[in-house]
Amino acid sequence: MEGVVIKSTGDLYNVKINNNIIRCNYRGKNKLNNIFSNPIVSGDKVKVQLIDNQSGIIEKIVERKNYFIKKSLKDNKAHIVGANLNQVVVMGSIKNPYTKLKFIDKCIAASIYYNIKPILVFNKIDLLNKSENIKLNDISRIYKNAGIDTLSISAYLEINLEKLLEKLLEKKTLILGNSGVGKSTLINKISSNSKQKTDKLSIKTGRGKQTTTFSESFEINKNSQIIDSPGFKEFYFFDIKKSDLKFLYPEFKLFNDKCKFNNCLHKNEPKCSVKSAIGKSISERRYNNYLSILDELD
Repeated sequence: MEGVVIKSTGDLYNVKINNNIIRCNYRGKNKLNNIFSNPIVSGDKVKVQLIDNQSGIIEKIVERKNYFIKKSLKDNKAHIVGANLNQVVVMGSIKNPYTKLKFIDKCIAASIYYNIKPILVFNKIDLLNKSENIKLNDISRIYKNAGIDTLSISAYLEINLEKLLEKLLEKKTLILGNSGVGKSTLINKISSNSKQKTDKLSIKTGRGKQTTTFSESFEINKNSQIIDSPGFKEFYFFDIKKSDLKFLYPEFKLFNDKCKFNNCLHKNEPKCSVKSAIGKSISERRYNNYLSILDELD
Protein backbone atom coordinates (compact mmCIF):
# COMPACT_ATOMS: atom_id res chain seq x y z
CA MET A 1 0.00 0.00 0.00
CA GLU A 2 1.12 3.59 -0.60
CA GLY A 3 1.07 6.30 2.03
CA VAL A 4 2.71 9.57 3.07
CA VAL A 5 5.15 9.95 5.95
CA ILE A 6 3.82 12.54 8.40
CA LYS A 7 6.32 12.05 11.24
CA SER A 8 9.85 10.69 11.54
CA THR A 9 11.47 9.86 14.88
CA GLY A 10 14.73 7.96 14.59
CA ASP A 11 13.99 4.60 12.97
CA LEU A 12 10.22 4.86 13.37
CA TYR A 13 7.84 6.59 10.99
CA ASN A 14 4.17 7.49 11.10
CA VAL A 15 2.66 6.86 7.67
CA LYS A 16 -0.81 8.07 6.72
CA ILE A 17 -2.68 5.55 4.58
CA ASN A 18 -6.36 6.23 3.78
CA ASN A 19 -6.77 8.43 6.89
CA ASN A 20 -5.21 5.74 9.13
CA ILE A 21 -1.85 6.27 10.87
CA ILE A 22 0.45 3.25 10.56
CA ARG A 23 3.62 2.99 12.68
CA CYS A 24 6.42 1.73 10.44
CA ASN A 25 10.04 0.62 10.41
CA TYR A 26 12.32 0.85 7.39
CA ARG A 27 14.09 -2.27 6.14
CA GLY A 28 17.75 -2.22 7.26
CA LYS A 29 19.18 -3.41 3.94
CA ASN A 30 17.79 -0.31 2.28
CA LYS A 31 19.41 2.00 4.83
CA LEU A 32 22.88 0.74 3.95
CA ASN A 33 22.47 1.90 0.35
CA ASN A 34 21.29 5.38 1.26
CA ILE A 35 23.54 8.46 0.95
CA PHE A 36 21.44 10.46 3.40
CA SER A 37 21.92 10.67 7.16
CA ASN A 38 18.13 10.25 7.44
CA PRO A 39 16.77 8.10 4.61
CA ILE A 40 13.11 9.06 5.11
CA VAL A 41 11.49 12.37 6.05
CA SER A 42 8.03 13.90 6.41
CA GLY A 43 6.49 14.42 3.00
CA ASP A 44 7.91 11.22 1.51
CA LYS A 45 5.54 8.91 -0.34
CA VAL A 46 6.33 5.30 0.57
CA LYS A 47 5.26 1.74 -0.23
CA VAL A 48 4.27 -0.13 2.95
CA GLN A 49 3.79 -3.80 3.73
CA LEU A 50 1.23 -3.98 6.53
CA ILE A 51 1.90 -6.23 9.53
CA ASP A 52 -1.45 -5.46 11.14
CA ASN A 53 -3.87 -2.51 11.16
CA GLN A 54 -1.47 -0.40 13.26
CA SER A 55 2.05 -1.30 12.08
CA GLY A 56 4.00 -2.03 8.93
CA ILE A 57 7.34 -2.03 7.14
CA ILE A 58 8.41 0.60 4.61
CA GLU A 59 9.72 -1.29 1.60
CA LYS A 60 10.27 1.52 -0.89
CA ILE A 61 10.49 5.30 -1.10
CA VAL A 62 8.57 6.59 -4.12
CA GLU A 63 10.72 8.86 -6.30
CA ARG A 64 10.67 12.37 -4.86
CA LYS A 65 9.42 15.38 -6.80
CA ASN A 66 12.00 17.43 -4.90
CA TYR A 67 13.60 17.74 -1.49
CA PHE A 68 15.23 20.35 0.73
CA ILE A 69 18.53 19.21 2.25
CA LYS A 70 21.32 20.58 4.40
CA LYS A 71 24.64 19.16 5.49
CA SER A 72 24.56 16.99 8.60
CA LEU A 73 27.38 18.11 10.87
CA LYS A 74 27.52 14.66 12.50
CA ASP A 75 28.65 12.76 9.41
CA ASN A 76 28.80 15.38 6.61
CA LYS A 77 26.06 13.49 4.78
CA ALA A 78 22.97 15.06 3.27
CA HIS A 79 20.22 15.57 5.86
CA ILE A 80 16.76 15.75 4.28
CA VAL A 81 14.55 18.37 5.94
CA GLY A 82 11.44 17.91 3.80
CA ALA A 83 10.34 16.24 0.55
CA ASN A 84 7.75 16.71 -2.22
CA LEU A 85 7.30 20.39 -1.42
CA ASN A 86 5.53 23.28 -3.13
CA GLN A 87 7.24 25.99 -1.11
CA VAL A 88 9.47 26.81 1.85
CA VAL A 89 8.62 29.39 4.51
CA VAL A 90 11.81 30.88 5.93
CA MET A 91 10.75 32.28 9.29
CA GLY A 92 12.74 34.93 11.14
CA SER A 93 12.33 37.67 13.70
CA ILE A 94 13.92 41.05 14.41
CA LYS A 95 14.10 40.46 18.16
CA ASN A 96 13.67 37.68 20.71
CA PRO A 97 15.64 36.22 18.91
CA TYR A 98 17.26 38.23 16.13
CA THR A 99 17.64 36.20 12.94
CA LYS A 100 20.87 36.82 11.03
CA LEU A 101 20.23 37.85 7.45
CA LYS A 102 23.02 35.56 6.28
CA PHE A 103 21.02 32.61 7.65
CA ILE A 104 17.95 33.85 5.77
CA ASP A 105 19.96 34.30 2.56
CA LYS A 106 21.32 30.75 2.77
CA CYS A 107 17.85 29.25 3.27
CA ILE A 108 16.46 31.26 0.35
CA ALA A 109 19.40 30.26 -1.88
CA ALA A 110 18.95 26.57 -1.03
CA SER A 111 15.21 26.77 -1.76
CA ILE A 112 15.91 28.20 -5.19
CA TYR A 113 18.63 25.60 -5.83
CA TYR A 114 16.16 22.78 -5.15
CA ASN A 115 13.48 24.48 -7.31
CA ILE A 116 11.19 25.27 -4.38
CA LYS A 117 9.59 28.69 -3.99
CA PRO A 118 10.84 30.59 -0.90
CA ILE A 119 8.57 32.78 1.20
CA LEU A 120 10.15 35.00 3.86
CA VAL A 121 8.06 35.55 7.00
CA PHE A 122 9.09 37.83 9.86
CA ASN A 123 7.27 36.92 13.09
CA LYS A 124 6.80 38.70 16.45
CA ILE A 125 5.96 42.14 15.06
CA ASP A 126 3.87 42.68 18.19
CA LEU A 127 7.15 43.00 20.16
CA LEU A 128 8.67 45.77 18.05
CA ASN A 129 8.97 49.43 19.00
CA LYS A 130 8.93 52.25 16.46
CA SER A 131 12.63 52.11 15.55
CA GLU A 132 12.53 48.32 15.29
CA ASN A 133 9.52 48.55 12.97
CA ILE A 134 11.48 50.93 10.75
CA LYS A 135 14.37 48.42 10.75
CA LEU A 136 12.00 45.60 9.79
CA ASN A 137 10.48 47.66 6.97
CA ASP A 138 13.95 48.44 5.61
CA ILE A 139 14.95 44.75 5.71
CA SER A 140 11.65 43.62 4.16
CA ARG A 141 12.15 46.12 1.33
CA ILE A 142 15.54 44.56 0.53
CA TYR A 143 13.95 41.14 0.00
CA LYS A 144 10.88 42.42 -1.83
CA ASN A 145 13.15 44.32 -4.22
CA ALA A 146 15.09 41.07 -4.74
CA GLY A 147 11.87 39.36 -5.85
CA ILE A 148 11.31 37.37 -2.65
CA ASP A 149 7.71 37.03 -1.39
CA THR A 150 7.91 38.69 2.06
CA LEU A 151 5.37 39.06 4.86
CA SER A 152 5.40 40.29 8.50
CA ILE A 153 3.16 38.64 11.11
CA SER A 154 2.49 38.04 14.77
CA ALA A 155 1.55 34.40 15.24
CA TYR A 156 0.80 35.08 18.93
CA LEU A 157 -1.67 37.92 18.26
CA GLU A 158 -2.75 36.50 14.87
CA ILE A 159 -1.73 39.64 12.98
CA ASN A 160 -1.63 39.04 9.19
CA LEU A 161 -2.25 35.31 9.69
CA GLU A 162 -5.02 35.38 7.09
CA LYS A 163 -2.59 36.79 4.53
CA LEU A 164 -0.12 34.02 5.30
CA LEU A 165 -2.83 31.38 5.26
CA GLU A 166 -3.79 32.40 1.72
CA LYS A 167 -0.25 31.54 0.63
CA LEU A 168 -0.35 28.14 2.37
CA LEU A 169 -3.67 26.80 1.09
CA GLU A 170 -3.55 23.96 -1.47
CA LYS A 171 0.22 23.66 -0.87
CA LYS A 172 2.69 21.46 0.98
CA THR A 173 4.96 23.87 2.83
CA LEU A 174 8.18 23.32 4.77
CA ILE A 175 8.79 25.82 7.57
CA LEU A 176 12.39 26.64 8.52
CA GLY A 177 13.93 28.91 11.14
CA ASN A 178 16.11 29.30 14.18
CA SER A 179 14.84 27.94 17.48
CA GLY A 180 12.56 30.45 19.17
CA VAL A 181 11.25 32.34 16.13
CA GLY A 182 7.73 30.99 16.71
CA LYS A 183 7.31 28.13 14.25
CA SER A 184 5.44 25.96 16.76
CA THR A 185 3.21 28.86 17.83
CA LEU A 186 2.32 29.53 14.21
CA ILE A 187 1.54 25.88 13.48
CA ASN A 188 -0.64 25.61 16.59
CA LYS A 189 -2.67 28.58 15.32
CA ILE A 190 -3.24 27.41 11.76
CA SER A 191 -3.26 23.61 11.96
CA SER A 192 -6.26 21.48 12.79
CA ASN A 193 -4.18 18.69 14.36
CA SER A 194 -1.21 20.40 16.05
CA LYS A 195 -0.41 20.49 19.75
CA GLN A 196 3.20 21.62 19.37
CA LYS A 197 5.10 22.44 22.54
CA THR A 198 6.30 26.04 22.85
CA ASP A 199 8.92 27.51 25.17
CA LYS A 200 10.41 30.81 26.26
CA LEU A 201 13.82 32.06 25.17
CA SER A 202 16.88 31.08 27.15
CA ILE A 203 17.69 33.87 29.62
CA LYS A 204 21.40 33.06 29.37
CA THR A 205 21.76 33.13 25.56
CA GLY A 206 18.72 35.10 24.39
CA ARG A 207 18.21 32.34 21.83
CA GLY A 208 15.32 29.97 21.46
CA LYS A 209 15.12 26.57 23.08
CA GLN A 210 14.48 23.77 20.61
CA THR A 211 10.99 22.34 21.18
CA THR A 212 10.65 20.47 17.87
CA THR A 213 13.02 17.50 17.82
CA PHE A 214 11.85 15.73 14.67
CA SER A 215 10.22 16.40 11.31
CA GLU A 216 6.42 16.31 11.37
CA SER A 217 3.63 17.20 8.97
CA PHE A 218 0.44 18.96 10.08
CA GLU A 219 -2.79 19.55 8.20
CA ILE A 220 -4.24 22.99 7.62
CA ASN A 221 -6.99 21.26 5.70
CA LYS A 222 -7.26 18.13 3.57
CA ASN A 223 -5.22 19.58 0.69
CA SER A 224 -2.87 21.84 2.65
CA GLN A 225 -0.01 20.65 4.85
CA ILE A 226 2.82 22.33 6.69
CA ILE A 227 5.96 20.43 7.67
CA ASP A 228 7.69 21.58 10.84
CA SER A 229 11.41 20.95 11.24
CA PRO A 230 13.73 21.23 14.25
CA GLY A 231 15.14 24.73 14.60
CA PHE A 232 18.84 25.06 13.85
CA LYS A 233 21.40 27.72 14.75
CA GLU A 234 23.42 27.46 11.53
CA PHE A 235 22.67 26.24 8.04
CA TYR A 236 25.27 24.57 5.83
CA PHE A 237 24.86 23.70 2.16
CA PHE A 238 25.38 20.09 1.14
CA ASP A 239 25.86 20.03 -2.64
CA ILE A 240 25.78 23.71 -3.63
CA LYS A 241 29.06 24.80 -5.20
CA LYS A 242 30.78 28.18 -5.46
CA SER A 243 29.87 28.42 -9.15
CA ASP A 244 26.16 27.82 -8.34
CA LEU A 245 25.68 30.65 -5.87
CA LYS A 246 25.34 33.57 -8.28
CA PHE A 247 22.34 31.86 -9.89
CA LEU A 248 20.58 31.62 -6.50
CA TYR A 249 20.25 35.39 -6.07
CA PRO A 250 17.22 36.49 -8.15
CA GLU A 251 18.42 40.11 -8.26
CA PHE A 252 21.61 39.00 -10.04
CA LYS A 253 19.66 37.49 -12.94
CA LEU A 254 19.70 40.62 -15.14
CA PHE A 255 23.46 41.03 -14.68
CA ASN A 256 24.98 37.53 -14.62
CA ASP A 257 25.51 37.38 -18.39
CA LYS A 258 26.70 40.98 -18.79
CA CYS A 259 30.05 40.60 -17.04
CA LYS A 260 33.28 40.59 -19.04
CA PHE A 261 33.99 36.98 -18.05
CA ASN A 262 31.43 34.18 -18.38
CA ASN A 263 32.69 32.51 -15.20
CA CYS A 264 32.61 35.74 -13.20
CA LEU A 265 31.83 35.11 -9.52
CA HIS A 266 31.16 38.82 -8.92
CA LYS A 267 33.99 39.04 -6.41
CA ASN A 268 37.30 40.53 -7.64
CA GLU A 269 36.86 40.29 -11.40
CA PRO A 270 37.16 43.42 -13.58
CA LYS A 271 34.14 44.83 -15.46
CA CYS A 272 31.65 42.95 -13.28
CA SER A 273 28.07 43.96 -14.02
CA VAL A 274 26.80 42.79 -10.62
CA LYS A 275 29.31 44.90 -8.71
CA SER A 276 28.30 47.92 -10.80
CA ALA A 277 24.70 47.47 -9.63
CA ILE A 278 25.45 47.35 -5.89
CA GLY A 279 23.58 50.08 -4.06
CA LYS A 280 21.26 50.47 -7.05
CA SER A 281 19.40 47.34 -8.16
CA ILE A 282 21.31 45.10 -5.72
CA SER A 283 21.38 45.55 -1.95
CA GLU A 284 24.87 46.02 -0.53
CA ARG A 285 23.81 44.03 2.52
CA ARG A 286 22.70 41.06 0.42
CA TYR A 287 25.84 41.31 -1.71
CA ASN A 288 28.10 41.27 1.37
CA ASN A 289 26.33 38.14 2.59
CA TYR A 290 26.83 36.65 -0.87
CA LEU A 291 30.60 37.20 -0.57
CA SER A 292 30.65 35.70 2.92
CA ILE A 293 28.72 32.60 1.79
CA LEU A 294 30.92 32.32 -1.33
CA ASP A 295 34.01 32.05 0.89
CA GLU A 296 32.48 29.04 2.65
CA LEU A 297 32.04 27.07 -0.59
CA ASP A 298 34.32 24.88 -2.68
